[in-house]
Amino acid sequence: MEEMEQAEDDFALNTLIDAVENQIAEGHPREAGLVMMDLLSQGLERREALEKMAETLAAHIAETLEKEVAFDINAYARDLLELAK
Repeated sequence: MEEMEQAEDDFALNTLIDAVENQIAEGHPREAGLVMMDLLSQGLERREALEKMAETLAAHIAETLEKEVAFDINAYARDLLELAK
């Protein structure tokens, strides 16, 4: 049972990381690429930076679902910028 939960968690994380990588590639939100560059310049490995950004995305998706509201791209972008501080 634990292995199944871990597999699900890994799949979810990898899906979120793919989403963040797409945001960086597409330049939307613009902050995604800027934060990635900043986190890398701080010495984080690319995977670690992507995981931090994916966690931020996950929190915003969860909030959107919980409150049944539209995804707030501006709030998400602001929280991404907080990662770079």
